[in-house]
Amino acid sequence: MKSIILALTLLFISCSSNSDGRFVIEGQTSELDGKYYYLLDELKVLDSAKIENGRYRFEGLIDSLAPLRNISSTDCSSPLITTRFTYVVLEEGTIHVKEDDNSPTGGLVVYGTDANDALNNFAVKGSQIREKLKFATSKEERTAIMEEYSTLVEKTIENNLDNYAGVQLLSVSGSRFSNMQKTKYLNRLSKEMKKTRAAKALIREQGTQTKQK
Repeated sequence: MKSIILALTLLFISCSSNSDGRFVIEGQTSELDGKYYYLLDELKVLDSAKIENGRYRFEGLIDSLAPLRNISSTDCSSPLITTRFTYVVLEEGTIHVKEDDNSPTGGLVVYGTDANDALNNFAVKGSQIREKLKFATSKEERTAIMEEYSTLVEKTIENNLDNYAGVQLLSVSGSRFSNMQKTKYLNRLSKEMKKTRAAKALIREQGTQTKQK
């Protein structure tokens, strides 16, 4: 009897350790009640949420191996319809989404959890730096502004190696780093982040480049 109980206990622990957590997205919108917001994997609709009293809500299981998704005010079936569209990292906790026409992230601001806060802050600060670059009047000024942007990228990655913001920025900004820098960041990713598909792809790519040298 004891052996049966022990086996069931171990099975429960195993199942629990492999299960993904849950996410909640709570959105605010100026769209009319009865319309929908959409959760997408690139342009594939995964779920839709009906707007009621200027609010909508998504919830579900997190795919911890590929948590990056998109949120949109249309199903993206027509390129002629103006769309609020941005990325969202599905992670545990309550993710908030609000509309902001001045947002550098597709008219939507996503915040409330670690990775989403980090990516939103990066987008806002990056936009401010790019705006300064437009008015730079000398090579020295442009160089200083570009160094400021590089510092922003590096600090954001370094501060988010335990969440998907670090993985995402390594994926889109990795070409600006030396092999040694990239390897350092990849080695310092948390155990959970190393399991993601994007991180595994980066690690494979880095291993291939290292062998070729």
